[in-house]
Amino acid sequence: MLRYLVRRTGLLALTLLGISAMIFIIVQILPGDAADQILEAWVESEGGAHDMLRAKLGLDRPWYEQYFGWLWGILQGDLGRSLSMDAPIAPILFERLGYSLRLAIPALVIAVVLSLILGVIAAVRPNGIIDSAITVVTLTGVSVPAFVSGSLFILIFAAWLNWFPSTSSLSEGSGFFHWAYVLALPVAVLTLESLAHITRITRSSMIEVLKTPYVRTARLKGLPRRMVLYKHALRNAMLPTLTVIAFNIGWMIGGVVLVEQVFSYPGLGSLVLFAIEQRDTPLLQASMLFVAAGYCIANALADVGYALLDPRIRYT
Repeated sequence: MLRYLVRRTGLLALTLLGISAMIFIIVQILPGDAADQILEAWVESEGGAHDMLRAKLGLDRPWYEQYFGWLWGILQGDLGRSLSMDAPIAPILFERLGYSLRLAIPALVIAVVLSLILGVIAAVRPNGIIDSAITVVTLTGVSVPAFVSGSLFILIFAAWLNWFPSTSSLSEGSGFFHWAYVLALPVAVLTLESLAHITRITRSSMIEVLKTPYVRTARLKGLPRRMVLYKHALRNAMLPTLTVIAFNIGWMIGGVVLVEQVFSYPGLGSLVLFAIEQRDTPLLQASMLFVAAGYCIANALADVGYALLDPRIRYT
């Protein structure tokens, strides 16, 4: 297992290195540079101020020197300085990441638990009334765009019933119950977005596993039905489900821009959108790298989960 972990960690490092190069190249080929963004149109591109600023920012160096300098700074914990905020990027990113995790972790836990339960229930009696009802509810939830379901939740639970706040902007207060109250609606929207994917893949995997000889043998031995379903069948059915869960982890960390915009929540996704709007190149590069790292780490954890559930994977 240790050898597998070392090999998987090395692959993760190489993947992140390639992603960092892609992010740097994509940002570099965009029209203009940081000097253009700061000076904008009121200073001519041929003026001395433009050249002085490019030299101060290090933009006059060759691209490979800029890339390896940026990469070396990241390895040392220096993500650069935001042009629009005139502040170090690292504290801003870690603060926004903390807010995103407060939103993503509860939504992911609720979605995974509900999806596994619903997937098993649907697989036990496929094509029945309960299976059809679960399919309709979950697919309806994922088919409705986040801004529509979020607006609907605000209208019902905030405007009409007045149970929760209409926005999740940060306010005074702390503790579990405060955050549960503030984040209830966006967590519900995120849960609906993830519920259908995990439920459907769990259902399909469980149906296939329940047809295998070892499950039939466990039933013939007289083992309790719950033990057969959750200890023997679900463990093997979890392999493809882990892939979908890993994808949802990365998506919830950086891809929930619509949900954050609807509820005015200052997460990492909103920070990426802010960097694009302000043309803040250093902030955009660092934010994109954080989001990509979230996806990569989630997939690495999924691979480790595969190895724990099926020991054969460790040796292939």
